[in-house]
Amino acid sequence: MNILIVTAHPSTKGHTHIIANTYAKEKIAKNDNVKIVDLYAKENRVELLSFENIKEFEQSDIQKKFQRDVAWADEIVVVHPIWWGTPPSIMKSWTELTFWSGFAYKYYQGGKTDKLLIGKTAKVFATCGGPSWYYNLPILPLYSFWKMSLFGFFGVKVTDLKVCGQLNRTKNGVAERAFQKFLKKVVSSARRS
Repeated sequence: MNILIVTAHPSTKGHTHIIANTYAKEKIAKNDNVKIVDLYAKENRVELLSFENIKEFEQSDIQKKFQRDVAWADEIVVVHPIWWGTPPSIMKSWTELTFWSGFAYKYYQGGKTDKLLIGKTAKVFATCGGPSWYYNLPILPLYSFWKMSLFGFFGVKVTDLKVCGQLNRTKNGVAERAFQKFLKKVVSSARRS
């Protein structure tokens, strides 16, 4: 199985990268192929989407690389902090630049669409300072963005969406205990698929 893990955190030492590396280690142990894309790494940096006429817009080499990564993957895993209720802007930019009409979906006259990524699965692992249960409510942007607006629109089935909360509660080791408990869930999720 081919696993694409996409991370979005400016610190290489933070929880996001620990989660991504933990998941990757478990998948490699199962002889899966794993590719990690750190959106903050210099080779993955992109300009924000900009054009005057969409018909004249040419995709950049990095956009084409992102699409090749997604096409290669059987499973897409995104790992990010929650900032203002949603993924960081760099993660949102990755989605805008990668999942284009003709690649992830196709529009037809009359509003009909085809989902072009059916058969792929996705998992979302996010971190936050607040309580994790809050972000699992279907009415909140995180849930609706990943499950319905993005992956659901392309036919990608989200098989896991987990949030590790309480990471700002450092007193008495609350954050560390919460994170270690969350890592066990990440390991379990990796072993399940």
